[in-house]
Amino acid sequence: MKKFIRAVGGMYHSVIYTDTDGRHFRFSGGTWTWRNHNPGNVWSGRISKKHNQIGETHHFAIFPDDKSGHASLLDTLITTYGNASIHEMIYSYAPPKENPTKKYEALLRKNTGIYDDTPIKKFTKNQFEKFWKTIQQMEGYQVGKTVEVYQISAIQALGKSRYQYCLKEDNWISGSECISLAEKGGVELEVCLSKLHHQFLRTPPNSLFQEKLENLICRKY
Repeated sequence: MKKFIRAVGGMYHSVIYTDTDGRHFRFSGGTWTWRNHNPGNVWSGRISKKHNQIGETHHFAIFPDDKSGHASLLDTLITTYGNASIHEMIYSYAPPKENPTKKYEALLRKNTGIYDDTPIKKFTKNQFEKFWKTIQQMEGYQVGKTVEVYQISAIQALGKSRYQYCLKEDNWISGSECISLAEKGGVELEVCLSKLHHQFLRTPPNSLFQEKLENLICRKY
């Protein structure tokens, strides 16, 4: 894998990255922080775009590496929340509707030793470091798995319900091989079952990575 230059959300909350060579890689499992290279789970916006953001999914910014994601978190804490207290900041950053906000605030106060309304921009260097480290701890970081993923560029109909699929130029695989690859996450396709219990493939609805299969079919027979 070389430097990632683009990323989109994929099936089952995965993230698909494209590198400078045009190869694609799926990050699945683990946590959003790992899949997005976004250790603070910062949202996509003006600040994240200053730090090499290459995509977004579910409002979260996607970065090419953890270093960029971490830099965006630090910038967000100072630029957006610099004048806020811990209480004000955390109820905006991690609202109770989706987070254990009281627990979050208690841990931030315990780890920084700040129990008053001191603005974040007035924290000492040591306090600020403990502050962002606690945020990254609370957001969680668990590694999942990475696999290379391919785009289907063409499909040949060989007969009734028989197809072969092109992964790259002149690299054709059979229907059963493509189903096997889909089950491993190597293509952005859903494996479905017909009423007659035959397996078939389809592009996920609203896919940002894979063109609809029906648009790629050319007949060979």
